[in-house]
Amino acid sequence: MQKGDNSLINFTNKVNVLNLLWKEPSIYRAEIARCTSLSIPTVMKIIDDLSARGLVKEVGKGVSSGGKPPVMLEFSKSAYYIIGVDINESWTEVVLVNLLLEIEEKRIQDIRVTDTVDSVTQRVIKEINTILEHNSDKEGRILGIGMGIPGLIDPKQGYISYSPELSWRDVRMKEIFRKHFDGGIVIEERTRAMASAEMRIGRAQNVKNFLYVNISSGIGSAIVMNGNLYYGNNKSSGRLGHMVVEKDGFSCNCGNHGCLELYASGNAIARNAKQMIQRDHNSLIYDLVFGDVEKIDVYTVFEAARNNDRQALKVLKDAAEYLGMAVSSVINLMDPQLIIFEGKVCRTGDVFMSLFEQALNERYAGYIDNEFEIVIGKGSSNMASIGAATFILERFLATGGDFGRVLEPVENGMGE
Repeated sequence: MQKGDNSLINFTNKVNVLNLLWKEPSIYRAEIARCTSLSIPTVMKIIDDLSARGLVKEVGKGVSSGGKPPVMLEFSKSAYYIIGVDINESWTEVVLVNLLLEIEEKRIQDIRVTDTVDSVTQRVIKEINTILEHNSDKEGRILGIGMGIPGLIDPKQGYISYSPELSWRDVRMKEIFRKHFDGGIVIEERTRAMASAEMRIGRAQNVKNFLYVNISSGIGSAIVMNGNLYYGNNKSSGRLGHMVVEKDGFSCNCGNHGCLELYASGNAIARNAKQMIQRDHNSLIYDLVFGDVEKIDVYTVFEAARNNDRQALKVLKDAAEYLGMAVSSVINLMDPQLIIFEGKVCRTGDVFMSLFEQALNERYAGYIDNEFEIVIGKGSSNMASIGAATFILERFLATGGDFGRVLEPVENGMGE
């Protein structure tokens, strides 16, 4: 075996050990050897290297089954930190997380109707700098910035071609932030970031194939296959909201007609309820808004449906059937173990989700044996910002902890 082969094997072994340490709260050397099929001397050498770099520490003795009790090891979550950013149509959130993705500091700002690309990015830059100032004791130990933004994103270039939710086009996001920060910067699609968080700390730990669906004002999704996010040839996979469910349907801002988002999103549910109530006031929906039809939103419809309002149930049943049609098609294509739903429509719309599951079951009854589970996401409102940070974490773990660079502010806001 050549020297280069040995170096690659040693590197791969270190990456595997570091990932195992990240996943296990505490573990001893012999257990690491058993889980990785490495020899005890190899494990000891790797642990010595990781310990010298502050990535692992001894935390006491374990229970002995005979002989000396084993020394327990623990991943050093405070060795480094990551900044995660969530930008959506309602707010911006900037968090500082440790290596176990636990939030150390969080800063949130509302998005205003008058906001532009410049005003939002400048506000986020200011919040990042504030966090850096508050955590000056961690200087030299912040690995980078991960950002989750809704829309069509090229992660490699850090380029947003179009974000309908934010009404942004042609934004070179990474270039903007490179002028202010030197270090690792990752720009990702927001729903993919949330799916990534579910893989690390949520419902999809140890799940290899799953579909993640985020339904709020719009509909986003992410596909995970063989434990990895699936991007597709043009980095535009997972556009469930733009799957056509009506051949001659409403015109969509994507340029197509009849997209799912126009029939099953929070905005669609509210719009359809308004149209129905304008024709017929005989509904609890009308009473809940005191006759002001323009005040109807998705929550109004949900409340009326919980009280068995006929019109509210009709609106939700229609939306649920469209969603069932689209999701069943994806299930047939990818055969997932798990489907995770997140977003205000899924989390607060218990009646809607029940109707959706009925619609989905009707499409499978009698002809298919697919086994999959449907769950609501972990429930943290920080999953997008934490998920954005996971992309920096993944790079760190993939290097065996030899990341090479840390985040530094650029003097006078001028960078590469």
